[in-house]
Amino acid sequence: MQSYINGKQKVDVIIRTFNSAHTIDKCIRSVKNYIPYEKIIVVDHCSTDSTRDISVSHNVHFFTEDKGLGFATKLGISKSTTEYLLFVDGDVEIVSGTYFNEAMQNMLSDRVGAVVGCSVGFIFAYGLPLGLTMFKREFASGVQMPDKLQGRETYYFQESLKRNSLKVRYVKDAMVHRSEYRKMPNWPEWQGAQIRFTPGNHYRQVLWALAITFMMHFNSRNPKNIAYSPIYYFKILVGFMNPEKWGKIDRREVNL
Repeated sequence: MQSYINGKQKVDVIIRTFNSAHTIDKCIRSVKNYIPYEKIIVVDHCSTDSTRDISVSHNVHFFTEDKGLGFATKLGISKSTTEYLLFVDGDVEIVSGTYFNEAMQNMLSDRVGAVVGCSVGFIFAYGLPLGLTMFKREFASGVQMPDKLQGRETYYFQESLKRNSLKVRYVKDAMVHRSEYRKMPNWPEWQGAQIRFTPGNHYRQVLWALAITFMMHFNSRNPKNIAYSPIYYFKILVGFMNPEKWGKIDRREVNL
């Protein structure tokens, strides 16, 4: 479905949340300020804080799920109807008035499958984070992943892009990502486990995680973060070598 506001094609916005009360208000307000949206779709993983109340106060389309991030991602896509859709993390605040226009211009190319909005001031653009990323709904609807997936859902998007020979484009200085989950002490170990749960070449992925670790910390321009990089990566390896501590994924759910 195509609809327009002030001559701009509108998109459905998908926000997946879990205990996002500290950030969700600014997130939704920034969507309303900078994105010509048809619907704002919030898919929440049974939050125990006021995420639901804050979200509903913005008249969003609110859904609750108790299965996992994979299911939440697919549910959000299934509820969208616009030609293009935009993923926004619940701890992201959009600050660019030009991101949407640049993203739409890039999406008009047959060779571009995703447009990522980067954090303000970041030097390195890499990977396919869903913090602020636009896809064609037709493409996103075809991406399959396990329902109980708790992380690395981007892997399945990346593999689909590769199979379709589609490129990723980046728009700088588009948002502020507060990265609430990265403040958790076990976050890198948990991420390492999620890498191991994917069905692809695990060792290639874990080597790529080394590059991402250093780019992520250099982007912060914080000397403490940069010095912490080897320890952070070591913790990723710990999680990678001991994934069962963080749950299991039935890989038979997806036929890659």
